[in-house]
Amino acid sequence: MRSILCHVALSAAITLGLPAITNAQDAMRRLDATIVEGVSLRRTVRMSFNDAPAELLPQLLTRVDLYDPNIVEVRFDHSQSETPGQFGVGSRRICVFGDGRELVEPIVVYDPPHSLGYTVDAEASTMSLPVSDIILIYDFQAAESGGTDLTVKAYFDPRIAGTGPVIEPVLTGTLRRTFQTAVDVFGGTYRGDEKP
Repeated sequence: MRSILCHVALSAAITLGLPAITNAQDAMRRLDATIVEGVSLRRTVRMSFNDAPAELLPQLLTRVDLYDPNIVEVRFDHSQSETPGQFGVGSRRICVFGDGRELVEPIVVYDPPHSLGYTVDAEASTMSLPVSDIILIYDFQAAESGGTDLTVKAYFDPRIAGTGPVIEPVLTGTLRRTFQTAVDVFGGTYRGDEKP
């Protein structure tokens, strides 16, 4: 775990021109900050699931087609993963929509069963989004009940300045519907969402 966190932090530091972090605890503390630097936190979503984090994280990662009715297929490309051929930072989730368009989502945080994060590669995707950047960070906490308390932070900025008042409610509605459906599919409770 220590080497994975340090590797992620080092990669983020190189990409963003930040000082490298070598201590695993410091890496985890600053990880979110380095990955989302310059992107606005727009929504925090809270849910509780019946399954434990170790069971829930792979379900949410690999079975998007079960809780987003627009997605008909989910594929993965691990050729750029930090652990080639396996899930890891750099793996790419490819969500295929009913009309054939694809959304390519590089994984930027992968620390099962604790956290997961991904962004959208606009150049590799054939589906266009009205945002310049979007990052979702999932924090999985073991609940006393044996299930999971999940917090998802959604960071995004509109592609065109001044369109935020139109874009934000649309993306917020999409997030809300998607996660409410995930709770229905996998079992749990939608606790709500809020603007920070």
